[in-house]
Amino acid sequence: MNTITELLAQIQELTNTQNSTTSSYTIISKTRDINMALNNFFILANSSAGNWRPADDTSQTDYPIVYADVVSGQQDLSFTVDENGHQILDIYRIRILNPDGVTWTTLKQIDQNEMTDGDLDTVPTGTPSRYFLTANGIFLVEKPNYSMTDGLEISINRTPVYFTSSDVSTGTKEAGIPWVFHEYLALRPSYFYCLQKGLPQASAYRVTLYGNDGRGGMEDAIKSYYSNRNRAIKKRLTVKQESNK
Repeated sequence: MNTITELLAQIQELTNTQNSTTSSYTIISKTRDINMALNNFFILANSSAGNWRPADDTSQTDYPIVYADVVSGQQDLSFTVDENGHQILDIYRIRILNPDGVTWTTLKQIDQNEMTDGDLDTVPTGTPSRYFLTANGIFLVEKPNYSMTDGLEISINRTPVYFTSSDVSTGTKEAGIPWVFHEYLALRPSYFYCLQKGLPQASAYRVTLYGNDGRGGMEDAIKSYYSNRNRAIKKRLTVKQESNK
């Protein structure tokens, strides 16, 4: 495992730069690039996460689920951030608490493009059973005819917990990703710095990150880890159809 101080030290060694405000690669810039690497890590992880989704930052203090009120007569709900201010990137599932206040129902997502003019012009009321997404909004197809505090349960994918200047000063915070991949957070910033500066070690860092011809590098290892981490659910085999033409 690596703290932010250790990650900064690794970047310093990989780039031959000092951790100072006068360096060509300052602490502020390195911390920014570590956060960018953290973003890319979760893009890779979630693109391959399969049935165990999302690949959430373990530094988060809660699960990737947010709650919202059901308001009688209100169809739309806008979303931007979760309760801790982390940006919501995707929605995987929505459940609604029924009027009895006890039972939950999973809403069915529909494609707005498949809705007819009649669907859009005539809005049924009752207990919602369907929804569609537009921009940063959730739209319930049926207009609820009751209100319920925290009656909507929304499973989300969100941005990670970033490093800040205060984390750098204390030096004890760790990234919320598997320890075996902490090196990625130092290697990716180092590669792009060396590439920009025309330094010879950039070639070796590229191979470590991406492998030869884009195969076999650390980024492949990240995707492989997340695609295989839920082995209790068997993967379905598919047959590739090839044309005889």
